[in-house]
Amino acid sequence: MVDFNTNYWHAMQEKPIEQINLSAKDIGISMGIGDPWTSIKTAITAGASHVELGFMGMQKGTVSSPTGVTPEIIGKNKREDIRQFAKINKVTLSTHASANVIGFAGLREDRFDDSVAQQAVYEVKRAIDFAADTTDGGPVVVHTGEFPRPICEAGKEFLAHKDEQKKAMWGLVDKNGKMRTMLTRDYTVPRVKMKEENGVMVPEVDKKGEYVVEELSFEMFQQQAKKEGVPAEKLFFKEFMEKERLRASAERKRWENQGNEYKKHYDVLKKMEDSIQALAKKNPEAAIYTAKQYAREKGIAPSIESEEEYDDFKKNPLKFIEKHRDHLKKEISYSYENSVAAARQEREIELEIGNREKGIPGTIKTLREYAEEKSAGNIADLGMYALEVEKKKGLKNPLFIAPENVFPEQFGSHPEELRDLILKSRKAMEEKLVEQKKMSREKAKQVAEDHIKATFDIGHANTWRKYFQGSDEDFKKWFKKQTKELLDKKIIGHVHIADNFGYYDEHLAPGQGNAPIEDFIKQVTKAGLKDKMIVEPGAQGEGESIYGTMFSAWAKVASSPIYRVGNISRSWTDIDSSYFGATHTPRYMTGGYLVNPKSEEDNWWSGTPIE
Repeated sequence: MVDFNTNYWHAMQEKPIEQINLSAKDIGISMGIGDPWTSIKTAITAGASHVELGFMGMQKGTVSSPTGVTPEIIGKNKREDIRQFAKINKVTLSTHASANVIGFAGLREDRFDDSVAQQAVYEVKRAIDFAADTTDGGPVVVHTGEFPRPICEAGKEFLAHKDEQKKAMWGLVDKNGKMRTMLTRDYTVPRVKMKEENGVMVPEVDKKGEYVVEELSFEMFQQQAKKEGVPAEKLFFKEFMEKERLRASAERKRWENQGNEYKKHYDVLKKMEDSIQALAKKNPEAAIYTAKQYAREKGIAPSIESEEEYDDFKKNPLKFIEKHRDHLKKEISYSYENSVAAARQEREIELEIGNREKGIPGTIKTLREYAEEKSAGNIADLGMYALEVEKKKGLKNPLFIAPENVFPEQFGSHPEELRDLILKSRKAMEEKLVEQKKMSREKAKQVAEDHIKATFDIGHANTWRKYFQGSDEDFKKWFKKQTKELLDKKIIGHVHIADNFGYYDEHLAPGQGNAPIEDFIKQVTKAGLKDKMIVEPGAQGEGESIYGTMFSAWAKVASSPIYRVGNISRSWTDIDSSYFGATHTPRYMTGGYLVNPKSEEDNWWSGTPIE
């Protein structure tokens, strides 16, 4: 174990950032690959005061691959060893669920599947169990990424490419989680203009007698959405499906009218048939004549004039009437079946898109509405589980679920999306606590806030830079504003620090890229964030230690340069922040050791004259 008692900068170095009220003890390292028991031993040996133990494996684990390790593959004895080893060395721990769990909406190909979502829940539950056995509470980090969505949906400041506003896909989900439709934003819906004539709405026609058709664009629905407070996708889809509803409605009415007409004829025929049968008992000849006349009038006995068939007709005067009756029954059945089928289709469309006149709200949802609802419910369940395990184990601190913003291409990575997901998850957990635990509303709200907090990864957030439609300075302002809003709403409970150049999450050491780490750290420390910050390694090359990331963070973030780890330093390159990579003692001096050229006499920076 390394004990840090002071912050020290030698005169040959210039502080890379101004002093922040943060020490090396506040910054730990993430160890997400391999056996966590081995990871914690090596991390502590390197001087880490906090270690986040993570996993890559899912379902059945394997020890043969570093990326196949799962929480469940770590038995009780090893878990206790980890706990005690950390305690003896005064090191705190946190947990990261499998990094391969992406989101909790259960997206699978063209649908959201509850069984897929439940598998993600199981993976996090066993990470919660592991955390409860090895820590005294704290975050259990999980990845967001509920579904792919266009970059332009994240806000007007972002575009994946110049034509994204026109070419980006959008879709909707039915009540069973199946993608209902996927269309590009340049798709238009044709609609025939209608006008009123003498109190009746009729199609508007041009000089050629053709219907006047207007093309409705997605942009028009976006403008309408702002006025009505309804997602543009729903408005677009409703208009898109209106032609199908109108066709179904027209078919229902046409077949219904036809069936009604056949039914009228059938009712008349049935009365006539009953009358002829009654007459046949008294006067067979009169019955035959009446039946013959009726058959001729209705055109149902064209061959009755032949002697042979007339003899048959005389023997059975109702034969042809019965035949016609059966024909009418079939036509009636056929007409009403088609009418019912069309009515069902019309009803199905109305249930999807809604019908205000009939008081039908509509079941179709946007990808965001559906995924957010599912994810929030599952995260809330995990919060409830964490609370239950926390109480059972008697942990000192809340064991909380910490959804992490991941990649820009997935929903949940934008700060506003992360905020909404956390707030909705907290609300869902609050409702569960009130209903299931009979907890007061006020207490339930606080408990939910304590058990669902975001992990904010500055490296992931910085990758939004490549899509930002503005200058680097504007991006920093946007970043600072988003961070402030998250902190004001008490969304952030855990922090990951890694650097990159704004394109991909390369996990550079802090200060080696262009992520606004300094401003971010100032904001979160000023806001009073108490949780340890985690540095994530990953970009180290051959011969470089992953702990160099942590050392760099101590130097550049915590203002505490570390010159040697262990009791021997063989060369300057063994030491973080070495003298320009030199492998020997420098033969010249820079920085504060230079003679002050403004002084009347040569002197050191300390004021001591040169001897």
